[in-house]
Amino acid sequence: MSGFDVHLADARRSRSLVFFIAVGAALLLTVGFLISRDQSDPRLMAQAQTEMADDDATEMSAESADADDAAVSPLEALDAAPQSSVLTEHALFTNPNKRPAVHSVDVTVRRGQTFASVLSDAGADRVDAARAINALDPLYAARLLRAGQDLTLYFETPAPYEIQHAFNTEEGSVSTTRLAGFSFRPDQERTLTVSRDGQGQFHAREATASLRREVVRVRGEVSSSLYLSAIELGATDRVVFELANILGFAVDFRTVQPGDPFDVVFERFVNSRGETVRTGDILYVVFDGRGDPLEYFRYEMDDGEVGYYTGEGESAQRLLMRMPINGARISSSFGMRFHPVLNRNRPHNGTDFAAPRGTPVMAAGAGIVERANRFGSFGNYVRIRHANGYQTAYAHLQGFASGVRAGTRVQQGQIIAYVGTTGRSTGPHLHYEVHLNGNPTNPMSLDLPTGRRLEADELDDFTRARDELLQIRDNAPPALDVREDGGAILTADNAGDA
Repeated sequence: MSGFDVHLADARRSRSLVFFIAVGAALLLTVGFLISRDQSDPRLMAQAQTEMADDDATEMSAESADADDAAVSPLEALDAAPQSSVLTEHALFTNPNKRPAVHSVDVTVRRGQTFASVLSDAGADRVDAARAINALDPLYAARLLRAGQDLTLYFETPAPYEIQHAFNTEEGSVSTTRLAGFSFRPDQERTLTVSRDGQGQFHAREATASLRREVVRVRGEVSSSLYLSAIELGATDRVVFELANILGFAVDFRTVQPGDPFDVVFERFVNSRGETVRTGDILYVVFDGRGDPLEYFRYEMDDGEVGYYTGEGESAQRLLMRMPINGARISSSFGMRFHPVLNRNRPHNGTDFAAPRGTPVMAAGAGIVERANRFGSFGNYVRIRHANGYQTAYAHLQGFASGVRAGTRVQQGQIIAYVGTTGRSTGPHLHYEVHLNGNPTNPMSLDLPTGRRLEADELDDFTRARDELLQIRDNAPPALDVREDGGAILTADNAGDA
């Protein structure tokens, strides 16, 4: 080999050595960069930790592996629940056993809102809202929701450090909350709650307030009116209206005077704070409007029929009610009067009761409906045939109650129609007539036949019940010893945690 060839070979070996050194240096730099990046990227570190944990898990016993499989994170539960508007990308939890944070939103139903719109307007997914409402259906029909109802809505919000990627909606916006449930009080006694479980399913439950029965007494004298006097002493609207129904067969309330004594014993149901949630039955009544006291006792017979009877066992109920409407005032009495529309004097064969449009009208007594239709100047009109030659008529009605038509049988006190101003009328009122053997009669002065009279074994049983009620009356505390709010009963809005 010539000297030139030897020199060329040495040069080639030198270039190869430099090349391999350069490649090695590049590899070392690359490895160093990757190691540095792995240490600074928490996602890759978490992934590495997860892979290491997976490797360790393969070495665990079958029993330990089963226990780990049972632990499902909240976001995994969300993934398991099919939702058309939620697509989960990826989630990375540092603590898979931690529940999502929950926050509440108080809302009040507005006019025109439905249950579904209340939930969706607050941010609930429409599918979640529908599922929650379906879960509630066995306990409460969504169509019963009314404006003014208060609800508390609950939403789940996973903690920010627990989630790397939140779930996205179809529109592409990121959502970090989902409906966890809601609760509300449809009445004073019940609380309804709907909640989501770990598998994304909704369940409803009902909680009933624990109430204590009390028997209380309202006793005093009429001041401005029987209604206001009873309310001031601790009665409720419901108690006073029931009192009017009991006394209404024998008392013309237009003749009630200041100083007339009354005594009422009734049930009330109170919560743990002593607040009245609702009232029950009137047990005993006394009213003295003419120096001849009326005294009635509540009595339930063996067949379940309930009535009010004098101390001698005679029913307070008469064949007909004098006033087939509650909360109304007499605007025109029976007899001759100047007709406001015809502008002349003519007989007025009934009694007019002024009341708001839509006020319920009751059947004055049991009987058969003879007609329920439009009838000339009377407008919408109902006529009922009763026993002993009596008929009653009801005119200027807004409309008829469901099922009321010619030929149907109605019971005393049953709602048959609603106050209106149809026909020849100047404003909402009920025109009420009573006919005896075809002749119009003043219902306010009519001496109506008495009702049932107890005899034999029934009278003996009633006498024992009467004596027990007298003892209960004597031991009953005044209503205002329990309640100091002048008769106002709790509502869903002011009852709190009843």
